[in-house]
Amino acid sequence: MPRMTWSSSSSRLISAALGAALVLAGTFALAGPAFAAGPSPLAGLERIPAGEAPALEPQGSRILERSSGVVAWLDTSGLGVSVPAGQLREQPDAAARGALESLRGALGLGDSLELVHHATRVGPSATVVRLRQQVDGVPVYGAELVVAITARGRVSSVTSTYAPNAQAAPAVAAISSDAALDAARAYFAATPDFANETLSEPSLVIYTDSGFPRLAWRTLTEGYGLTGDWELLVDASTGEVFRVDDRKVYVDGTGVVFTPDPLSSATATYGDPGFVDGSDADTPQLAGETQVVTLHDITENAGTFSLTGPWAEVTDHDSPFKGLFTQASSDWTGNRTDDSFEAANGYFHIDAYMRYLNDTLGINVRPYQYATGVRFDPSGAGGADNSFYSTGTGRLTFGEGGVDDAEDADVLIHELGHGLHDWITSGGLSQAQGLSEGVGDFAAVSYSRGFPGQWTDVDPQFNWVFSWDGHNPFWNGRRTDWNDTRDYPGDLVGQIHTDGQFWASCNIDIVEAIGRDAGETAHWEGLARTGGGTNQEAAAQAVLDAAADLGFSASDVMTMWTIYDGCGYTVTMPDISSIFIDGFESGDLTMWSSSVP
Repeated sequence: MPRMTWSSSSSRLISAALGAALVLAGTFALAGPAFAAGPSPLAGLERIPAGEAPALEPQGSRILERSSGVVAWLDTSGLGVSVPAGQLREQPDAAARGALESLRGALGLGDSLELVHHATRVGPSATVVRLRQQVDGVPVYGAELVVAITARGRVSSVTSTYAPNAQAAPAVAAISSDAALDAARAYFAATPDFANETLSEPSLVIYTDSGFPRLAWRTLTEGYGLTGDWELLVDASTGEVFRVDDRKVYVDGTGVVFTPDPLSSATATYGDPGFVDGSDADTPQLAGETQVVTLHDITENAGTFSLTGPWAEVTDHDSPFKGLFTQASSDWTGNRTDDSFEAANGYFHIDAYMRYLNDTLGINVRPYQYATGVRFDPSGAGGADNSFYSTGTGRLTFGEGGVDDAEDADVLIHELGHGLHDWITSGGLSQAQGLSEGVGDFAAVSYSRGFPGQWTDVDPQFNWVFSWDGHNPFWNGRRTDWNDTRDYPGDLVGQIHTDGQFWASCNIDIVEAIGRDAGETAHWEGLARTGGGTNQEAAAQAVLDAAADLGFSASDVMTMWTIYDGCGYTVTMPDISSIFIDGFESGDLTMWSSSVP
């Protein structure tokens, strides 16, 4: 396959790449995916079984199989499988099950298939139905089938973590749930502050990823005494605590941002007169970079105003507990020395990005853990220089060490990006090869570049992530020109925050090439088709497929393929003819069009 070059500072592609994209052979290869949470302050407590993420191997045209023979990804676009459009609208669960029956042989599914509907997402590119595997009513850990069906009923792809050996697990637990709780508590017994921690009532799961199936008790931490959002699996036969994982997603650093941050809007460097954190002290220079904005749809109750709206909500769920910053006025225009500044700043940016995705782009994505706006604590993490998203609660937490994190839009949107990744996949967030870290960095930079009057593509700072929170004495920040001097997958280092820069950089290049609206739509619609073990290369294929199903112009799809190919992702060009059939005949699909100079 030819390798093409792309520069984010130029919108001109090598023209030969467009012709090459039309004659691809259709190969598609993946490295082995691995799920990993962000680095926890108590990372030594983690215990992940060996062999949990077997390598994926290509077999045929874009059919990827695990070494066990289980199909992990199946491109169904050439198989002619479809479902009635009416059934898709009225009974998407039944439509997906019917499609799976037609594809049972191609997917390598067993005869005894017990699937429970988990979630359905109706998006502009496809309806995505998620069915989770069970055995005699016991969930199989991490096992699901994700079926993507276009608006006209064509089955586009199936992502699978189906476990054929799950039925070999013991049928009856030899130890009680109380004994499992005792084992979990003993595992944490030497941890400081464990007395403040509680564990959820254990539930049975079947675990298969370690090479042999186990019946296990699963429990989660519920309190705040123990740093992290921990999940423990206890072998239901032996009582061994064999899997321990912190499910929180962390970012290293803190952020100070306005629109989007004081250094970018002033095109200044950290350390210039007045442009330092100064322990949250205000300066004329920093005050000069604040902007008066509208805080949409805040709440007023009997004369008390709160930063609670349909898309964002300030909470106080983590220490230091500074309250909800309610007041008798709707005016939050204080300076940055007041803690309410971070609350208002966070509300504005989170609200703005959620409205952009949902209202402007028509991407239906919001928290599944609760029905309100995105819940976030602008003064949390024990005051440390750390921020994170919790998959268990669906909440964002921002620390105050160094530069207060909730002052930097990049940090705010990075953590929101983890949430969006979790929500759009209905709990299928993946950290394989740092995918979700890259998702957060991509969202942060795509959002921040939308503000006028800042760095241009000739400035090094143009590619900085966490422009105010990082790239300073507190920490180094990250970049979105990572792919300019490194190749995927050879330059992966096994550190999720470092490796995630490949994903952020390549997808930011796409946004620069075809426009933000189109680039972000394809990005999020593609992620909606992925699962908990998806790595960067598989996600790139999903994004490319989503662009085709959305009816993007041929030149835009070829541009995207060229950029992904130049990054080192082995992806297959979708069938151009199907793009126009689905795109022009379905009134429900959004049409994008741009030219390549």
